[in-house]
Amino acid sequence: MPNKEKGIIRIHVYELRIGMRVCRLEILEKESPFLFDRFDIKTQADIQAIQAVCDYVFIDANRQNEFDDAMPTENEAPQKQLSFASSFEQSARTYQHAGNLIKTVMDDIRFGNQLSVKTIKEAAAQCVDKVLENSDAMLLLTQLKHKDEYTAQHSLNVCILAILLGRELEFSSEELNNIGLCALLHDIGKTKIPLEILNKPGKLEGDELEIMRKHPEFGRDILMAAHNIDQDAVDVAYGHHENPAGTGYPRGVDKGELSSFAKIVAVVDAYDAITSDRVYQQGKSHLKALDILVKGMNTEFEAHFVIQFINCIGFYPQGNLVELSNGEIGIVAEQNKSDRLKPKILLILDENKKTANERILDLASDVSDINGIPYEIKKILCPHDYDIDLMKFYHDGKFIQNYPVIV
Repeated sequence: MPNKEKGIIRIHVYELRIGMRVCRLEILEKESPFLFDRFDIKTQADIQAIQAVCDYVFIDANRQNEFDDAMPTENEAPQKQLSFASSFEQSARTYQHAGNLIKTVMDDIRFGNQLSVKTIKEAAAQCVDKVLENSDAMLLLTQLKHKDEYTAQHSLNVCILAILLGRELEFSSEELNNIGLCALLHDIGKTKIPLEILNKPGKLEGDELEIMRKHPEFGRDILMAAHNIDQDAVDVAYGHHENPAGTGYPRGVDKGELSSFAKIVAVVDAYDAITSDRVYQQGKSHLKALDILVKGMNTEFEAHFVIQFINCIGFYPQGNLVELSNGEIGIVAEQNKSDRLKPKILLILDENKKTANERILDLASDVSDINGIPYEIKKILCPHDYDIDLMKFYHDGKFIQNYPVIV
């Protein structure tokens, strides 16, 4: 039942921030851990306690909040209702900032400096906040690959994907921050790999491959020497290339000796690596990556985490290039929550593969093409199939413009 009190807004518990005033918890058959109906959120522990007992709360949007500049006012919708364009810009700034932080940390270690755990924790926390605020925008940003910045960008993408999967698994805020930290640091050992091997534009030879396969051990050593680092991060850095069948490296241990975090990172690490352009190979399509993950269930990857990852990102995540039933080409711009098989598509090429007037096609509206045939997604493509630079679309602001919508 909607709340008719002026200025009272219903939001998801993952949108809660310190400083908000809660008016009521939407609890069915659970007892509230709080003594009063109205209270201010003062600590992260308050947020976690609320998340443990309900999914939605009602907050006082009129209350001015010194802690959160994004607090909704009477005439504004809550953060989750911000336009995709506005939220995407905020998410992009966080993505860029976190990427710069991880790149700086990696450069510091490569030059022999100490790991800054505080900096990495800050980057992980920023990613958690933005994933919870707008998972669609953050997922889209992971699809904008830049092969010349692979190592740092890969670590950031794995962080975001791990947080998304953690949310699907109903992790607490503390667990999400922890898995984000672990994912950011999973490849930290590569800072000890010679650049001529790391960036070699071709297949690694036997001795080169042996050196590359030492990066989990290097990562373990770097993290064990750091101050105030969680053991989970050490386990993930050391174990993300092991597998359930016991045929991974460097130890060849089976799933019984691997932490859940290591198994989670193994899945999302493989997905991002498969779909990324590298100096020696072009990335594969989203669906091809999912096919590889599914075929590797119970041998290469923990089956449960693969299934939950697919549930999490769907078959048509933002940023993927698709060909439609009439031959037009577009980019998945936004998910439709009511039907994830019918996203919103930014059309960019016509049926003859010529540049088209850019417009949004909402597949959930069951729209038809000029011949009266309902639009459907025919297949997912790789950007290099039609020499399309998704990064250019991003830098040109194509993902946040208000295009005419075909409905």
